[in-house]
Amino acid sequence: MKKIVATALLLLPLVGCQSVQTKQKPVITHKKDTIELSTTSSLIIQNPWYYVQNQLNINIPENKRIQQEKQKILKNRKSFESNLLRSEPYIYYIVKQLKERNMPVELALIPLIESSYNQRATSYAKAAGLWQIVPITAKEYGLEQNSYYDPRRDFIQSTDTAINLLQYLNQRFDGDWLLTLAAYNAGENRVKKAIKWNQSKGLPTNFWALNLSKQTMQYVPKFIALIDIIKHSDTYELSLPTCEYENSLVRVDLNKQVSLEKIAQYSGISMDELLEYNAAYLKKVIKGNSYHLFIPSVYANALMIELKKSNAIQPKITDLMHLNTETGPIASSFDATAFTNNKYVKINDIDIHFYEKEHQRYSQIIYLVKHGDNLYKIAKNYNVKVSELIKWNKITKINQLKPGDKLTINIDNSKL
Repeated sequence: MKKIVATALLLLPLVGCQSVQTKQKPVITHKKDTIELSTTSSLIIQNPWYYVQNQLNINIPENKRIQQEKQKILKNRKSFESNLLRSEPYIYYIVKQLKERNMPVELALIPLIESSYNQRATSYAKAAGLWQIVPITAKEYGLEQNSYYDPRRDFIQSTDTAINLLQYLNQRFDGDWLLTLAAYNAGENRVKKAIKWNQSKGLPTNFWALNLSKQTMQYVPKFIALIDIIKHSDTYELSLPTCEYENSLVRVDLNKQVSLEKIAQYSGISMDELLEYNAAYLKKVIKGNSYHLFIPSVYANALMIELKKSNAIQPKITDLMHLNTETGPIASSFDATAFTNNKYVKINDIDIHFYEKEHQRYSQIIYLVKHGDNLYKIAKNYNVKVSELIKWNKITKINQLKPGDKLTINIDNSKL
């Protein structure tokens, strides 16, 4: 997932999530699914961000990378608080899904980094939606886009896909959540390549020891900095949102195509707000294999009344906290959060400084084989061993080197 291009995020209208409301809106009275809410779900409904705050249990290392990211966030605290406010329609469902699937609630912070909780956010790498899902990931997880509909911007589908991807990555990296987050940002193969490089140099393979892109090297520390700031919001004099459940999203299932203009007219919601929640519909028309839209609960009654006046449209409204999802809890044989804490608890600035020096010590080049070259000659020119060239390039037949072949060479700059 790539970092979004920050364009006018703060210009979007915010829904509720305030301690004072100037106008009392009617509370939705639609019939909910006959699913009893768990105690956990009830606590989430009371105030999702305070619930998240009370659940945070990752140890916060004290190192320069985290401190730098923390200072950036606190320097722009108004922007950060605005992004927290924007999360209100989505945060209930996201936290509920994470808890039901045995995932750390800290992961609800990812959309803060990825999109500032803006469904319409798009990156230069064509990542889209709250979770900034790139096209290749969408394809792998069955999110098929067409000219009318982009499921990466569908709240339910994108959230479920992101959680599935995080589960997969966490299993691939043996329960290490920092490597999981790095892979979510940079891609699984990029992190594996960095791990392999460290192994070849006899270096540790924890996140802090890896040589990754600048963006990824900032991404994970920023995530940890967010945890610390939210966990100690009083200390940092930062206001967590006081959310109102009537502003959470409900899903409206329809049996007929309808324009978003008509939905806005029927419900009383602004068109810009409606487009934010239904950014998946690229042409402002609810059209596709499944007709559904998302709208804050407070607008649902008015919409239901107007839609039912037309016999052609028979709407059904589902409270997302009552939504029955197909994916069950994730089986886990260990506490991944505790595992990560234990793994990184002793890493400090001295360690990080050593890793950085080691990264600077080595460099990697791609050598284009020329006429007259052989492995012995190339190895001698770059002060490496023939056995290392064979290992780095997985060479099986040393006598079949030919002009135009490309060889990866890891150079120890201290020997030059």
